[in-house]
Amino acid sequence: MVYENLTGKDMIRFTLAITLSSAFALPLAAQDVESLAGKRVVFLGDSNTQAGGYINFTTYYLEKLHPKKDFDIIGLGLASETLSGLSEDGHAGGKFPRPCLFERLDRVLEKAKPQVVFACYGMNDGIYLPQSKDRLVAFQTGVTKLIDQCQKAGVKRIYLVTPPIYDFAPKKDEFHYDAVLTEYAKWEMGLKIDGVTVIDLHTAMRKARDARATAFSKDKVHFGDDGHLLVAQTLLAALDAKMSDESVAKIKADPMFKLIEQKRALRSVAWMKHIGYTREKTVVPGPLGTVEADAAKIQERIDALRRMR
Repeated sequence: MVYENLTGKDMIRFTLAITLSSAFALPLAAQDVESLAGKRVVFLGDSNTQAGGYINFTTYYLEKLHPKKDFDIIGLGLASETLSGLSEDGHAGGKFPRPCLFERLDRVLEKAKPQVVFACYGMNDGIYLPQSKDRLVAFQTGVTKLIDQCQKAGVKRIYLVTPPIYDFAPKKDEFHYDAVLTEYAKWEMGLKIDGVTVIDLHTAMRKARDARATAFSKDKVHFGDDGHLLVAQTLLAALDAKMSDESVAKIKADPMFKLIEQKRALRSVAWMKHIGYTREKTVVPGPLGTVEADAAKIQERIDALRRMR
């Protein structure tokens, strides 16, 4: 089924239909670490995903908690990216419009061949303007198109992660972009599709933010290490992974974490160039080179550490 042309009433009918299909959707409790172990896992998203922090923390705990299992995780986030295909006037000082995932998604699926996909979008899709029906529909259409293309390519499990918060405390009667993201997250949480699990990061991050005095993000969008750790904790909780309560400093001081961080960065850069993308410039797909062999050597060191604990 093709979703990219759905608008207005058609989108409403589609949303209703997939909601009614909940009897065929696997319950969240059935999705655990077994859905990741031994499979190619790709993370898609915008700048916070490209930064890789929460992928590092997630991988660290998966490796640490399950030393006898193997994990093959590639971060393929791209800064500024959307699912909606929208871009505000003067984005990046007028240098380039926001990239859209669908310029590269076919290549991601063809080259990386993921069996599991995590996708976190929404922050850029509303282009930082008040809610509008057209922008909401554009985001909804992008989400459903992502699901459709992934499933047609053979992806067995999609983890749709609701957008993080817009970390801003508005004055009275001042527009708050987070209200737009809240609506996006609410809509995603209503999706009941076989093979798709929705993880509500937005609510978890809002609850955590309301309980603390300091922001996760200094620029409202890009969070620091504590924000990335919270994202990882939210994902792992949805996977029913039992993790200990450790500080960012303690985790980052672990030699195993440093190796996982190194491996993630190495593979992400190489695979992004291998797949190709368009942002401020077009990066033409190129050879993958020796990166997988190099990553395997790092993984040997990771295994030596985690399997002796």
